[in-house]
Amino acid sequence: MQTTISNHEGWTDASPKEVGYDPKTLDRLDEHYMDLIQKGTIQAASYMLSSKGKTFANRSFGKQLPDDNSPDLEPDSLRKVYSITKAFTAVAILQLIDRGKIALHQSVSSILPEFNTDAHRGITIFHLLTHTSGLRGDPGFHMEPYGLPWYEWAVREMKAQNSDINWIKMLLAGPLQNKPGKEWIYSSGGYVLLGQVITKVSGKHYDQYIRDEITQPLGMNRTFMQVPEEYRSQVCCTNEWEREQVLNPRTVDADFPPKAGNGLYSTLEDLTKFGQMMLNGGEGNGRRIISTRAVGLHTTNQLHGVTNNGWGSRQTDYQYGLGWSLDHYDLCSKGTFSHEGFGHCGLYVDPAEELVFAFFVPSPKGFTNESVVTPRAIAWSGLL
Repeated sequence: MQTTISNHEGWTDASPKEVGYDPKTLDRLDEHYMDLIQKGTIQAASYMLSSKGKTFANRSFGKQLPDDNSPDLEPDSLRKVYSITKAFTAVAILQLIDRGKIALHQSVSSILPEFNTDAHRGITIFHLLTHTSGLRGDPGFHMEPYGLPWYEWAVREMKAQNSDINWIKMLLAGPLQNKPGKEWIYSSGGYVLLGQVITKVSGKHYDQYIRDEITQPLGMNRTFMQVPEEYRSQVCCTNEWEREQVLNPRTVDADFPPKAGNGLYSTLEDLTKFGQMMLNGGEGNGRRIISTRAVGLHTTNQLHGVTNNGWGSRQTDYQYGLGWSLDHYDLCSKGTFSHEGFGHCGLYVDPAEELVFAFFVPSPKGFTNESVVTPRAIAWSGLL
């Protein structure tokens, strides 16, 4: 438990009142985060709010590391954003569709030959994007008491034993959980396969493609798959495992799955640039990243009559875009789209209010509604 909680304010280019926002709401949001830190629910918190392209809040609280002598979490600290990486992968896929390199409903087997089986030939790019391929879900998705290990761990262990492993076949192993298109099963492995599609179609390794075609054009200069040495002291971590990933990253090689499901490190400012690009209809930093029509496909419901039985849910007509969640509950406007990441972090975009909300709430205890869901309601309550 932290007795003294640090409080830092980063750059802004507008005041809350200038963009039609109640500044007292920010005080409530700050108090909420500081209370969670004091109770030990989260290690730290930081957030950025922008409206109509103007940043009006940029704040951080708590410690960058779990150590007693940790430096403070700063508004520009880096953090692994885990599954928010999937939103970048989805944008890259739509970018290739824009360029006529692939088609949305194209069979994956036409690109990755391992899919050319009776079981997998019906799986399309669309199915992987929408988590409806029928492939195995993430460990714990079905609340199973004994989950299989994460694919990275299994591949790493087998490579350490000099085993001749085809990781694509490993991800496809076993029966499908359902027929393609019938059930929403959250699958990071499916996005890893999309990363391999990007590599095969573009001729660039997935990491290089994301850098060349998305992050660099958007001016996201502090977003990395592998954090350069000069920035490693600025990365927020909650445990030794996260710190080891930063300090001793694995060498990227063609025989290891691309980190297309959970690999990016970023900052609040860079995530906001990405969210603003989506809000701008595919344009950012003077560059067009994807078409306006592609953004529309990303951010509108693509599923009809699809069930979701994951993480204890029982939904019979689940809604999901192409790589983005569509949450229409609490105070968000209908049409708000988002992606969250383990650890925890989030990026929310509300087109009706032209609002972007990016946040980090690093916690060793995992997801809690009060650290992820409640702050969103507080943030939206300030709209005038």
